[in-house]
Amino acid sequence: MPATFSDPLRLNYLQYSVTSTRQQLETVIRVLEPDDLENVENPRIVYLLPSTPELSHRSGDGLDEALRHDLHNQHGLVFIAPTYSDWPWMTDLPDQAMFQQLMYFLEEVVPFIDSRYPSLLRLLIGYSKGGSAALQILLRHPEQFAAAAAFDSPVMKTRPDQWEMPYFWPNPEHFEEFAIPGLLRARGAELGGSPRIALLGYGNFGKNAPEWSHDHLSEAHGLLDELGIPHVYDNDRYRAHRWDSGWLPEAVDILARMTDGVAPAR
Repeated sequence: MPATFSDPLRLNYLQYSVTSTRQQLETVIRVLEPDDLENVENPRIVYLLPSTPELSHRSGDGLDEALRHDLHNQHGLVFIAPTYSDWPWMTDLPDQAMFQQLMYFLEEVVPFIDSRYPSLLRLLIGYSKGGSAALQILLRHPEQFAAAAAFDSPVMKTRPDQWEMPYFWPNPEHFEEFAIPGLLRARGAELGGSPRIALLGYGNFGKNAPEWSHDHLSEAHGLLDELGIPHVYDNDRYRAHRWDSGWLPEAVDILARMTDGVAPAR
């Protein structure tokens, strides 16, 4: 079969290189601003959390999708796409300084962005590992982030036994601090009475999941309902397990509507 080529995408974003003792290698942070940021009435920050290490396009690219669909201008959003030197499960290995992924994000990436875009509401979005990370971070730090959307993500994992997870949680008990089902039970009430979570799918982790997986999305939906936690849920539409399978515009629209008029609590 001959090679296939996409239409051209004219890139127009800022890129910062980052050297941190909490990452093995140099990483980057890419920033996509609205064209007329100064005149946006309610600008917000959206962190696009990756599912693969480094600057990879093996499953599309979230920032490219935001640019392709003009989401930064449609919604007046500043998109932030950080990279990681290893698989971004957003954990901190207590005995390895260069694998402090969550601290790197919370203590270095977020303050750096805040210094350039102060007092903006922060949102989280991702798929696969990145979607699980988005929910985990929201539940552990609900005072810092306003809402999170996860597409086709293994959000109901209770044991670190698949997909590079044993390396990042060599002590399974440490995973309890990051497991979303436990976080929902322990801290879900802190999210308040308005929806701050969106669960979207499906590909590998929704209905009709492959044999090596199961329907994480409907299980999470059931738990959220049981706990009385408001959320948005759509597990009816199949999309490939990629950034560029068409789900991102809907997810961004949901987050934008969730937080329209919400003031930063910081």
